[in-house]
Amino acid sequence: MTKSRANALLRLHLTSGIDVMTLMPVVSELLKELIPSFSLSMIRVDETCAPREHYSEYFDEASHELFARAGAQFSARSSDPAAFSNLLRNRRAVGTLIDTRPDYVAGATYQHLFKRNGIHHCLDIAMRDGTGPIGILGIFREERTQKFTRSEVVIADGLYHHLVHACAQRAIGTEFDEIETALVVVDLRGKIVWASRDGRRWLEDVAMGAERAPLVEAGLIPAACAELVRSFVRSRTTSSRASGAGRVPTTVLPIPGGRLRLRAYPLEGAGRCDYIGIQMGLEMDRGLRVLRALERAALSPQQCRLALAQWQSRPRSEIRSLLGVTANTLKSYQKDMYSRLAVGSAAELRELLDDQARAVSLDLVRHRPRAA
Repeated sequence: MTKSRANALLRLHLTSGIDVMTLMPVVSELLKELIPSFSLSMIRVDETCAPREHYSEYFDEASHELFARAGAQFSARSSDPAAFSNLLRNRRAVGTLIDTRPDYVAGATYQHLFKRNGIHHCLDIAMRDGTGPIGILGIFREERTQKFTRSEVVIADGLYHHLVHACAQRAIGTEFDEIETALVVVDLRGKIVWASRDGRRWLEDVAMGAERAPLVEAGLIPAACAELVRSFVRSRTTSSRASGAGRVPTTVLPIPGGRLRLRAYPLEGAGRCDYIGIQMGLEMDRGLRVLRALERAALSPQQCRLALAQWQSRPRSEIRSLLGVTANTLKSYQKDMYSRLAVGSAAELRELLDDQARAVSLDLVRHRPRAA
C-alpha cells in the first residue's frame, strides 16, 4: 500500500463516526504504514488527565493493571516529561518526547511503563479540544531502532485534527455481526463452574490479545456474570408476578473491533435453579468491516467516503459538506462509483457493502502481551 493511500484511508476511518477504540486495530495497521513502529497506545483521559480507557499493544498484564488501578498516578503533577498532565499542557501537541532526553528516561512513566514493555522511543500526540484534554496517542519504537524523525512528526501533526475528531466525537449507531459464540455456566454467586470448549479457550487464552485479556484478567467477564445473575434473579421474580416470560438479562462489554454480548438463561425449565447459563457472543462492528471492504475496492478516497456515507444513510446535504464538493461534482462521483461497483442505486450499494462486509474478518488476536 502506498503512503498516500494509507493516509487517505486513515483519515476516512478517523472521520467515519465509529468509536475510536473500536477502530484501533485497523487504525494501528494504517498508521504503521505511515510511521513504522512496533507498538502504540491510544488513551482517553478525563478532565484531570487520568486515563478513562485505553488500547495498548504488546503491554504486559501488570501495565494493564496499572492503568486500571493506579491511573491517577499518570496525571499527577511531576517533573516527568512523559506524565500525562505535562504532555497535555505542553504548548506543542506533537513530538515533545522524540529526543529521549535524560529526564524522560529517568522519569516514572519510562521506568515503570515503557521500559518493561520494550519501549524506548516515543512519538507522542496530546489531544485537546475546546473542552480541555481528551486523549493521548503514543507511537513506540524499541531502543535498537532509529529515533522518530522530524518528518515523521510532521506526518503525525497532519493527522492531529482527525485524531482529535475521532477521540472526541460521539459514535454513530451501527450494527454488529456475531462471529463467534461460547457458553459458560455459573452458580448463583456468579462463579464460573463450567465452560464449553470455546468458552474455556476464551477464558484461558490470554493470547486473545492484550486489549482483550483484561476481560478475564481484570475480572470483567466474572464481574459481568455476577451482575447477570443478580439481573436474572430479579427478572425471574418479576416475571413470576406477571404473565409471560421475563426479558433475557443481557450485558455488553466493548472491545476493540466490536463488543462482547453476554446473555443469561435458565438451565431448568421451571422451579428452583441453582445454575445459570451465560451465552457469550463476540460481535464485530459492521461499519468497521465495511471500511475494510472499501479498502479493497478500486475506489478513490473521495468515493470511499461517499460510499461509507451512503451506507450510513447520511443526508445528501451532509455528504456534500463532508466531501467539500458541489451537488454536480457529487453526482459525478456517485455515477462513477456506481459504475465501478456495478450497482444502480444507494439501496443496491448498501446491500453490496453489507454482503462484502460479512466476508471480512479482522484479526483481533494480533496484539499479544510482551513478557515483562
